[in-house]
Amino acid sequence: MKFKKAMDQESLIIECLRCGTRNRLPRVRIHDKPHCGKCHAPLDVHGFAVRPLETTDAKFAVDVLAAAQPSLVFFYSPTCPYCRMLSPVIDELAVKFEGAALISRINVTVNPVTAQQFGIQGVPTLLLFREGKLMKRMVGVLSGDEIERTLKGIIKLS
Repeated sequence: MKFKKAMDQESLIIECLRCGTRNRLPRVRIHDKPHCGKCHAPLDVHGFAVRPLETTDAKFAVDVLAAAQPSLVFFYSPTCPYCRMLSPVIDELAVKFEGAALISRINVTVNPVTAQQFGIQGVPTLLLFREGKLMKRMVGVLSGDEIERTLKGIIKLS
């Protein structure tokens, strides 16, 4: 059962635009030009290829604080059910704001130094940075619209 759960987290379900068949695709094969298993039409994977940047304690300053564009950082734990609820929203924002803002994530379980540095007391927590400065802190499960409005406000200030 645990293996299946881990497999599901590493796979995507992509619906064929031609026939509507739902295709399971391992995340590692997303760049292999996949085709539908039923009608063999090419699958549209563009939205899935863009992912939030996974950063670490060692790379946080370079990845986020030195970023040229505004940055949204998702502090999460893989065991947190609220983080798992918010994760697809963060993935969608990465696609939507590609090139305009850096969307990244950091696992607080294996990266406690950065979490402690920014006073993360609970997950999920979202921090918005602009030019290396913390602009906004959002804690808990928020709607995608609310996060997007806040992010757009930070982008306009740049």
